[in-house]
Amino acid sequence: MIELLSRLLGRGSRADAGLQRLAAILSVPAAELAAVPGNPRLCYRQFEIRKRSGRIRQIAAPSGALKLHQRRLLKQYLSQQYVHAAATAFRSGSSIATHARRHLGQQIVLTVDLADFFPATAARRVRRWFREQGWEGAALDVLMRLTVYRGGLPQGAPTSPALSNLVNRSLDEELSELAGQSGGRYSRYCDDLAFSFRTEAEPMTLRPQVEACLARHGYEVQAEKGWRLQAAAEHPEITGLVLAGRRLRLADHILRRIRALRTRWFGLSANDRQRLAGYRGLAKMIKR
Repeated sequence: MIELLSRLLGRGSRADAGLQRLAAILSVPAAELAAVPGNPRLCYRQFEIRKRSGRIRQIAAPSGALKLHQRRLLKQYLSQQYVHAAATAFRSGSSIATHARRHLGQQIVLTVDLADFFPATAARRVRRWFREQGWEGAALDVLMRLTVYRGGLPQGAPTSPALSNLVNRSLDEELSELAGQSGGRYSRYCDDLAFSFRTEAEPMTLRPQVEACLARHGYEVQAEKGWRLQAAAEHPEITGLVLAGRRLRLADHILRRIRALRTRWFGLSANDRQRLAGYRGLAKMIKR
């Protein structure tokens, strides 16, 4: 191990420069980073949660030691990188209201969800993005160890949301171009994709083109939901928000949840109180 660390931290070596750069970003000693790939304390705990839809979501929760590194990486590096304008989730000053508002005034809205978004964001694509930023060698190995689990982005790691935007910059560029070719608009909120057009007819080749683009990037359409085409007269819904003419409003099922939470305020759990506060914040946001 001493010989390995000496080799990795050798003066003037490229490995030394990369690890020193990463150590400065994470505010930890370079020797500690060199030991990251083999550190058993940097692990995950897997469990399942049931979504409101009834589907099961797999969660990989990082250990405390791993989460500490991930939070530093997120705050001091990932959050400062360029994100495509079409990506509206996981960035300061943006929300589902930003996602929905981009499609106001359009005649039709076409939405689709992606299946297993985080784990389907492949490790090879994460590695490619880090390499494009100049990371290589031992520093690259450390970054991969900190951000990837079982071949993809772990749902539960603080770094996964930001990386999902960064890695998918090329996807967002391609889908924006596809929509633009037909005079349309495109935006993405995590795994929720939305396209909208001024015409009342959906572009004939859009769906197969989008699905082919998704496949090239390793994604599939969520089969249970599929594609959803909505006309302006139907007041389209995007991620729980309704496009009502030139303004947004909360969807009826969200309003029902808010009323249900309010009626049992004194019996609410801490999570439910937090959820209600989030709904209130969203209601204020869409009025801006």
